[in-house]
Amino acid sequence: MGNLTREMIENTGIFNVSVLTENVPFETIRHFGMQTGRQIDKFAEFSAVKRSHNGLLYVTENTNAMFSCKVLSKQDLGSHMMFVGEVTESKVLSGGPSCTYAYYHQEIKPKF
Repeated sequence: MGNLTREMIENTGIFNVSVLTENVPFETIRHFGMQTGRQIDKFAEFSAVKRSHNGLLYVTENTNAMFSCKVLSKQDLGSHMMFVGEVTESKVLSGGPSCTYAYYHQEIKPKF
């Protein structure tokens, strides 16, 4: 069984991307990325969201941009599915620097 987000994108053919900033707290990353939507509604208790023209929600807090996309193709990469999308809507939300994967590992991810 794949993850719920993957299934939703495959079923609807649309998705949104919220570009997180470097000041995003780990709790936001944990909330949206480290628990399954099969057990909780990730947006139910999270008020910093808006709905895009495609009807999907996007995160507005600690984000600098959002993109709504229509799936053009997909590629199974084994551990991940890569979706290629046409941008149908985009917005600049703030001027903060984007949180890269390297920045997340160096500065945000808890060290155990």
